[in-house]
Amino acid sequence: MVSSRVNEINESATVSMSNRAAELKAAGKTIYNFGIGEPDFTTPEEIIEYAFQSAKDGKTHYTPSAGIIELRQKIAEKMKRKNNIQAEASNVLVTPTKFSLNLALYSIMDPGDEVLLPSPYYVSYPDIIKLNGGKTVTVPTDEDYEMDFDSMRKFVSPKTKVFMFNNPVNPTGKVYSEKSLRKLSDFILENDLYLLSDEIYEDLVYKGKMFSPGSIEEMREKTITLSGFSKSYAMTGWRIGYMVADQSIIKAANKVQQQTLTCAPSVSQYAALKALDDENSVETMKAEFMKRRDLTVSLLSEIDGLSLYEPEGAFYAFPGYSSNKNDVELAMDLLDKQNVIVTPGSPFGAWKHFRISYAASEDTIREGISRIDKYFKSIQ
Repeated sequence: MVSSRVNEINESATVSMSNRAAELKAAGKTIYNFGIGEPDFTTPEEIIEYAFQSAKDGKTHYTPSAGIIELRQKIAEKMKRKNNIQAEASNVLVTPTKFSLNLALYSIMDPGDEVLLPSPYYVSYPDIIKLNGGKTVTVPTDEDYEMDFDSMRKFVSPKTKVFMFNNPVNPTGKVYSEKSLRKLSDFILENDLYLLSDEIYEDLVYKGKMFSPGSIEEMREKTITLSGFSKSYAMTGWRIGYMVADQSIIKAANKVQQQTLTCAPSVSQYAALKALDDENSVETMKAEFMKRRDLTVSLLSEIDGLSLYEPEGAFYAFPGYSSNKNDVELAMDLLDKQNVIVTPGSPFGAWKHFRISYAASEDTIREGISRIDKYFKSIQ
């Protein structure tokens, strides 16, 4: 009998759609897949070779639970240089990407604590909060996905513990300005909350400028910054990321890591060590994503019945639509009738929307969006 705790957790909508795509491909169908949030590039060769050589040299054993010291030091240096966050190795925990969200929440929340979540949000956040004994409190944003702090104050209760968000935003592509994030920081301090800042797409900003709230002096002890190598370096399969926070939080999270994973995979840690030397590959991939972004926006803007916030970062577009169709039904229709996979908007907290990942070839983008256009013409 499965536990009630697990029964309350949903499958990841994005992973489920990716699994469905794999099944259809195996059945011989040509699928235009905009479902999964994964670069379609291969990890840069130098990173692979360095990790391979590290494995051949015997670096295949347990590492310190918080991560190899060379990597922690290098991440701390990167945080100072790129994020303006004052960090030392003792402020860094190396851990597998999404697991850092669980570690962070488990380390700072008690059962029943509330987490404020601006909508739309990353699809896994509500279930990760639930899995860690917390309660999601969704707060609305405006038509440009900006936060309304006067409205947000109404959602704060004595049980509110954390404000959790990502920037750039999955699914909308929103990039929050320094001005907005300083207002958010004032809100955090005013209400004595923790800020969980998921910055996994930090290198993929096309408009505006990346700003890390953890760089604000007053926020240093209140901010947990999460990032990693999956999106910037096409290293999703290596499952390697990190959290940066006050030493007390890192020590607490490290205890949990010791009793769950023991440590992040050793070979992945050496790959990450090499990745931090590779700025050229990041810039090359970013330039390609920007071309695809421009193409995606141009093609979607020509479809009647769609509205679109122009994405400023990450690799997603999140169009809304005027049809009365349920978003899950619409996504299944696109799959069954047009062989196109999109992710419904409702798992992100936004109904009558769907997410497109433009981490796909230009041919896929052109043909897939052409099929989306055909579908919307057929239901008008």
